[in-house]
Amino acid sequence: MIRKYRCIKDFPNTTIKAGDIIEIEKLDTPKGSTEYIIDGVIGTTGEIVYEYFEKVRLPGFKYSPYSHSKMETWVSCPKKFEFNYIIKPDIPKPPSPILEKGTLFHAILEHDMKNELENLEVEDEFKALKKDDMVEIVDQALNFTNSEIYQKIKKLSGIRIAEQEMFLGAALEPVKTLEESLIRGFIDLLIVDEENKICYIYDWKTGGKSKEQLKKWPKPNDQLQLYSIWAMQMFDIEKVKTGFVYVEHNHIAEYNFSIKDLEPLKKKFKEKINNIENDTKFKMNNSILCAWCDFREECLGLPLDKNPREITKEDIFMAAKLKLNANKPKREKKSNPLNDRLLKKVKN
Repeated sequence: MIRKYRCIKDFPNTTIKAGDIIEIEKLDTPKGSTEYIIDGVIGTTGEIVYEYFEKVRLPGFKYSPYSHSKMETWVSCPKKFEFNYIIKPDIPKPPSPILEKGTLFHAILEHDMKNELENLEVEDEFKALKKDDMVEIVDQALNFTNSEIYQKIKKLSGIRIAEQEMFLGAALEPVKTLEESLIRGFIDLLIVDEENKICYIYDWKTGGKSKEQLKKWPKPNDQLQLYSIWAMQMFDIEKVKTGFVYVEHNHIAEYNFSIKDLEPLKKKFKEKINNIENDTKFKMNNSILCAWCDFREECLGLPLDKNPREITKEDIFMAAKLKLNANKPKREKKSNPLNDRLLKKVKN
């Protein structure tokens, strides 16, 4: 991903000076670490990048651009938000089979929806997934393309756009660039039916609960709300039909939004971002989910190399208590004349 950065102090041995705006590309290396390419030619680490450069952001907002996942990180645990987006400790992130599985599913559905499946070239092996895993995932995805849910979506009329990037500005109106956006997102599948003045938005989901659990405890639809805010304004339409499509469970959770929802939804997300921007404490929200957090060692002293399944709720709350006590300022012992006289007598 390429982003614009502002140089905050002269970059050694180059012509890049403080105040210059340049492009920096973030790469994922085969070992799971991260490399940055400055100005198209200089390779370096994140530590160097953030010493000499800062991201060009929307003025007036410390943490823009936001995304749905970024906002939900703060909602689930403000301390995790602080580690992830402010402190940014250098933690190795090994390749994730879960993420690679989602990537492969998305690629297959994206190409099939455009009738370009024959143009998709799949690598023999990802970084985390083995060939046998990939064969199974490909079969699952192809089976889903024959399902009633998928075929119904594929037959919808309108212009199809896969992986549509969207930007919302300070007033939550569509804008064109990342640097002027308050919120950024990617829509897995967008179908614009201009004749009937309606949009369809679908987000492919992999993994997770069973179909029964998905029906009983549906996922919050904030992500689809954000996409609908953008679509209604971008295409001047009054209706958006959306859905989370759980490809492995052959299940869809559908939500409809209309123009009457636009202003209330804008207000909701503006208030959420305002709360994040004004947070100065970033308190921990301890739960069993801490066992799976990338920052559990920095935050609670729980080793990253320990199997999360072996970490109990009691371990987490004990670690949090120890951390809290360690951070409490020690009270100075006040001098008491009576005690001083007693101590003097004992010493003599």
